[in-house]
Amino acid sequence: MTYDEYVAYIRDRFADLFDPSYTDQDWQYLITINRGWWPLFSDFAEQMEGVLRHHNEFGRWYIRQVKEKFGELRIYFRPAPYERLDVDGFSEWVDDIDPPEPTPVEEMIGIIKEQIGGRANRTCGECGVHGELRVIDGWYRTCCDRHFAAWRASK
Repeated sequence: MTYDEYVAYIRDRFADLFDPSYTDQDWQYLITINRGWWPLFSDFAEQMEGVLRHHNEFGRWYIRQVKEKFGELRIYFRPAPYERLDVDGFSEWVDDIDPPEPTPVEEMIGIIKEQIGGRANRTCGECGVHGELRVIDGWYRTCCDRHFAAWRASK
């Protein structure tokens, strides 16, 4: 499966986990991980979908970005903007970025994210076999011995 095919699969299979206002251009930068972590992110999305279904929260939480940073899998999610009526009766969209206390759904998704991140810390981002965090000249990657050797040879 190519990267574009994987993103299309995620976009179709887990459409309810992403903001419907995302454009094709947004989707080009939404998921920027290599194939070794695709199964981990798919697992995260499936578990998040289950939590949202159980709590009847579809459309209230969205995945905002999936990327590698400092050799770690980063998955960002947040509450969806919600509509409220102002005093004049006009609607406006409000982003509730930092609710005062985490909701049970937010806590559950956070636990899933932490577990998936822990698995990614032991999984080569390139091929999905056992890997570990490696550093070359201040650049971080979680990779297997083979991909570390190839990375080191390219420097």
